[in-house]
This record gives sequence, structure tokens and C-alpha cells, in this order.
Amino acid sequence: MKKYIINRYTLTILGIIFFFLLWYLIFILAGSSIYIFPDPISVIKEAFSYFGKPYLYKCIWGSLYRMLIGFSVASILGIALGMLVGNFTKMKYVFNPTMIALRSVPTAALVFLLLVLVGFKNASLYIVMIIVFPMVYEATVSGYQNIDKYVIMAMRVDSPNAFRNNFKVKLPLSMPYIAVGLTTSFALSFKIEIMAEALTSSSESYGLGRAISVAFSNQTNGLISTFAYAFIAILVMLIVSLIIWIIKKAFHIDLKSLSN
Repeated sequence: MKKYIINRYTLTILGIIFFFLLWYLIFILAGSSIYIFPDPISVIKEAFSYFGKPYLYKCIWGSLYRMLIGFSVASILGIALGMLVGNFTKMKYVFNPTMIALRSVPTAALVFLLLVLVGFKNASLYIVMIIVFPMVYEATVSGYQNIDKYVIMAMRVDSPNAFRNNFKVKLPLSMPYIAVGLTTSFALSFKIEIMAEALTSSSESYGLGRAISVAFSNQTNGLISTFAYAFIAILVMLIVSLIIWIIKKAFHIDLKSLSN
């Protein structure tokens, strides 16, 4: 009986129940007003009513499409630069100030800066690139720096071909670290994409963030539509997280062991 109670699936269900109870409690404390904080039942009903409308799927695809482009470009650049710095460690000092700046600049400030530079339509894509790039870069550099020194020595003795050694030995040995950086930044990039869309709210493109912003501006039924699109974004994020979890299991990626 005890084993059944502490089962992770049971605890997850209890956590979901607690989440909705807390949501409903806040709804009551807020005065039971859908214009301040709508109740979960109304939000869920509204959210599921959208699944029969093409607009929702255009918004989901729009967000995922821009996120995937930004993530892919940033990942390729981050791995390429990380490999370069991993081979020539002193170059790390050249790029450190830039990476620190990219990590430190508030996302909201980046949004308004990119609105001026690239316009409303593509701002969210570039924001994802700027957020993901330093994470993948640092993961790649860490992977190269943690290669066993005896492996490096043996590699140099066995083959003087630096290009071959880089792709045949160093990169594969660094992949667990790179995979951690990719999976972590992938989950974050979707949240960043939606936030950026909500702030930019371009009328030229579809996206969950824009749908949330438009729903908040209209408020024909209070904040129910706003919360409904946010709830759908959470569902999509959960699916993304599940895919990442499956990838981690498939490649046996242990985040704790790599971070120590």
C-alpha cells in the first residue's frame, strides 16, 4: 500500500489536483470574477473549444516554426564556436565578455531593442537565438574541457590529423554535455518565443503569444480567453517537455552527474 502511495504517477496526479485546487482558491479570493482571475473550469472549457478551430493550429505552428528556426541557427553557431574555443582554450577569454553580456541583458530589453532593429514580425525569432546561443556554446566548451587528458594524449599519438580527431573523438565525447545544453535550451526557447510574441504582437504572423495578447486586448468574456490560450501554451510545453524527457532517457543523459 505504501509503495502505491509514493508511486511517482500517483504523486503527479496529486500534484495536478493540488494545482487546480490552488487555482480555484485564488479565483475565490479574487472575488470570483472572471475579469480579475477566471476559474479553472471556465478556462478549460474555453480552451478545448478552440481545438476545433484552424486559428489555434496556425498559432501553435507559427510559434513552433519560429522557435525551431531560431533554436536551430543558434545551436549550429553555438556548437561551431564552442568547438573552436574548445580546441583553442585561450580564445575563451576573447568571447567571455560577449557571452556574459548576452546572458545578463534582460529579455524584455532585448525585445524592445530588436523591435527597432528587425521589426515586429521577426523579433521573437532573434530573441530565441540570442538566448539559446550562449547556453549551447558554454555546454560545448564544457564538453571539450572535460575530455580526459589521457584520451587527448593518446589521440595525438595515434593520429596527427587534428580535423579528424576533432570530429571522430572530441565531438562524440563531448556530446553528453552538448545534449544537456540543447535539451535545456530547447525547453526554455519555447517559453521565450511565446513571451516575445506577446510583447511584440505582430499582426503579420500567427503565434500563441500573439493570441494571448489579442485575447487580453479584447476581453469580451473577461480574462477567460487569455487564460485559455495560456493553458494551451502550457499543454504544448508539457508535450515538448515529454519529448525532451524521452530523448534524455534514450541517450541516458544524467543532468546531475554532468553538472557535478
